[in-house]
Amino acid sequence: MTGKADGDRMNAVEITGKTKVAGVFGDPVEHSLSPAMHNAAFRRLGMDWVYVPFHVKPEQLGEAVRAVRALGLAGVNVTVPHKVAVMEHLDAVDEEARLIGAVNTVVHRDGRLVGYNTDGRGFLRSLAREAQVDPKGARVLILGAGGAAQAIACSLALHGAGAITIANRTVSKAEALAARVRERAPARAVPLAPGDPRFEEALAGAEIVVHTTTVGMYPRHQEEPLIPVERLRDGALVCDIVYRPRETALLRAAKARGLRVLTGEGMLAYQGAIAFELFTGRAAPEELMLAVLRERLAAGG
Repeated sequence: MTGKADGDRMNAVEITGKTKVAGVFGDPVEHSLSPAMHNAAFRRLGMDWVYVPFHVKPEQLGEAVRAVRALGLAGVNVTVPHKVAVMEHLDAVDEEARLIGAVNTVVHRDGRLVGYNTDGRGFLRSLAREAQVDPKGARVLILGAGGAAQAIACSLALHGAGAITIANRTVSKAEALAARVRERAPARAVPLAPGDPRFEEALAGAEIVVHTTTVGMYPRHQEEPLIPVERLRDGALVCDIVYRPRETALLRAAKARGLRVLTGEGMLAYQGAIAFELFTGRAAPEELMLAVLRERLAAGG
């Protein structure tokens, strides 16, 4: 039986001179799942749009961004390694993206290129849609201090999280991220190294735990969870943004402990949905985009 998402992919749209074009810049980019999600969404809504992956080397980034204007593209997503470097080529950067220090979505409006970051908001939407959790006032423990942690921590701060503890092996990175968060939420962000005695207190007090590192990601499987889940409070929500595999050792251990869990593909799908809305001005078919993403992941990408 043909699945609903498969059926949408069957309905091809003819590309003409009127077709609006969006895309993604990355190096590499062939692994990106964004084209599948966005093109399925365009087809579902009957829109004369197409989403294309563009392989852009770092030394070509400036030229590629200028081409967005020259070719009349509606906008582009930006992935590794361009999220920081792209900012200097834009006319304006949204406040949240500036706080995060990275852009993953560029929208072309009336000849101006405006940068946004939908990663953190994608995580928040995943929290709301899949876990029915509002982080306002919550105590959050974030494991890691890389790009994903930056987006999540800053978005949580902007949306009223009560306290954010950032634990990272390189404590200087945790300190830098905590300082960035405190620009908007004074005294709400605390940096820690996992060996810090306060880490045990952070584990016991966290209402939401978010793992943002590559530990546990395919093919770097591990059998032991990153943290001792037995130290977490009853009712805590454990999130892992790794989506290959869908259920990491951390999430398996959390489920066995009776805790709620949130898998990582939701953040990816919802950040794409928010980008879709920025490009088009229309509500994204979120359930379809998530279904397409899950199908592709189940099929090995």
